[in-house]
Amino acid sequence: MSYRLAVLSLGFVVFSICGAAQMDPFSPPRLGPPNPHDQAMAHEMFNSLSGSVVSADNKPLENVHIEIRSGNGSTLYSAYTNSSGTFEFQQISSGTYDVVASSGIAQAQQRIDVNGMPSNIVLRMPVRTTADDGNGRSSVSVSQYQVPEKARVALQKAREANAKGKREEAQKQLDKALEIDPRYADALTFRGVLKMDANDLPGAIADLQDAISADGNYGLAYIVMGAVFNIELKFDDAIRVLERGQSLSPDSWQAYFEMGKALLAKGQYEASLRQFDRAQTLLANDVPVIHLAKARALLGVRNYPDAATELQAFLAKEPQGPRSQEAQKLLAQAEGHF
Repeated sequence: MSYRLAVLSLGFVVFSICGAAQMDPFSPPRLGPPNPHDQAMAHEMFNSLSGSVVSADNKPLENVHIEIRSGNGSTLYSAYTNSSGTFEFQQISSGTYDVVASSGIAQAQQRIDVNGMPSNIVLRMPVRTTADDGNGRSSVSVSQYQVPEKARVALQKAREANAKGKREEAQKQLDKALEIDPRYADALTFRGVLKMDANDLPGAIADLQDAISADGNYGLAYIVMGAVFNIELKFDDAIRVLERGQSLSPDSWQAYFEMGKALLAKGQYEASLRQFDRAQTLLANDVPVIHLAKARALLGVRNYPDAATELQAFLAKEPQGPRSQEAQKLLAQAEGHF
């Protein structure tokens, strides 16, 4: 499957800790009763924050991304809910935080004060785990049952038709697959890809969110959603879902390539280079656009000789492609610094 790749951004989750109070290393040991301030600081190290995430119909939600953010919006800690929908953070410094739960585009948030006692919260996500047809059936993850063979065959036919440029036939077979199994995450993701290529970005996001709701462990849905968010220049959202996509699909070169472009857009050039290198190690064949992306990052760190090498490699593969003129300009800039 192929889909259009756009310039993205990826940020790393930053874990921060509070520094200890400054002390004079040559001062004599303090005698007498303990200092209340020191006791408070020692106790502060053992603050804990735990909680659970539930759906609108009070069912626990697994694989929900949890972030603890400071007052200025910086992410301090992150984790995912377990199979029972719970999470826990240890050694949280006292203060006021925003706890944010995210799954795809669904999000819940709560502000909490951590003040020396264990804290526990419940976050309710605006999603349901029951079907909307009114019959009360629980929606079932594709990871919990076997997708009907007829649905699999229809999806394969849809992909083959799409590869041959037969759009109507592809849509017909895709509709058939989803009619057989409306919760088929692979088919929902493929429909999201088609909508993304047609510039129906809201429709693509809706399908990808449905795919993630159907199977929270389907890595490709997160990766494609990250690509859509980056097309929309929603870099923070892209960072979140691409991080999850990498964890679920560590052998997907697209996940690392998208993350590399994300970092590049954020100006984190060295980190983006590591992502591009990882993407290349996972590829059986050369993908020219990675050379162009690496060249941009190398120009960012002023490594002009290596940037020129990457641009030459790109132009050797695509001397007349749609990006060739841009590559020629970048190559002239790089060689101008030799």
